Amino acid sequence: MKHIARLTLAAALAAGAVAAQASVVTAAQSVALQQSSTANTLTAGFSTVHTVAGEFIDTFTFTGWSYQSLFNGSLTTIGSTAMLDIDFITATINGVSYKFTVTTYGRNLDGIEQGNLPNTAMNGPLVLTVHGIAGSGLAAGTAINASYSGTVNVTKIPEPASMALAGLGLLGLMGVRRKAAKAAAGKA
Repeated sequence: MKHIARLTLAAALAAGAVAAQASVVTAAQSVALQQSSTANTLTAGFSTVHTVAGEFIDTFTFTGWSYQSLFNGSLTTIGSTAMLDIDFITATINGVSYKFTVTTYGRNLDGIEQGNLPNTAMNGPLVLTVHGIAGSGLAAGTAINASYSGTVNVTKIPEPASMALAGLGLLGLMGVRRKAAKAAAGKA
């Protein structure tokens, strides 16, 4: 009877270890957007290192932004071996998907993966969710050192009132120039 109890306990522990290794790793980061050289643009860089093989979901919340804007971003990973490899499954920001390209690097058929999101108008808090596999082909839980990084740029879209005011200013400037041109033509 003791032997059966020990075998049952060992089986339960083994099943628990396999389940723990197979679970999805999740991580969340808050990233502050910084003023860029352009007055209406904020930017941020971010990166993550995965130290165990397996499926992951990383979430990045970008702070310091509270208005309708054009958002663009990129993600990049380079892995020449499975120990350094990240395979992106999806990346979305506020529900809009990145488009990925894959290039061979070293012995790895998908060693360079790049994701891009062209200018897209967005509102609300910016939340980027990256879903992927670290150390593809390795047993979940294997020690690795795989990373990816990215950048985001947010450009404020002028509000309609500001655009209308700028349009009125241009119309006024055109009127002044036209009046000056007529006055100069009358003197000639």
